[in-house]
Amino acid sequence: MKSIIEGLYDMYLNGNAGIPVTVHCKEKKKEAYERYKMLRGKLSPELAEELEKLMDIQLEIMPQELEESFCTGFKTGAKLMCEIFQKESQPYSI
Repeated sequence: MKSIIEGLYDMYLNGNAGIPVTVHCKEKKKEAYERYKMLRGKLSPELAEELEKLMDIQLEIMPQELEESFCTGFKTGAKLMCEIFQKESQPYSI
């Protein structure tokens, strides 16, 4: 069973959270793909295959890193809120 944080991440990732992907991000993705195609076209078949393997590994790792970062950031924000509320509930000392 997924944790609540993992569920929130899935919503964020699938665009169900109402967070639009910025135009800048889309442009960067397109530029990166075009550069990849250009580089791949310059390589020998053997090197192109090696590049494919490398990219497959990178594309497998990236989503896992993003999810971990999202969860860590979310937990850090929750801890910060707990600390703030804890300090607010304590009587002030002079």
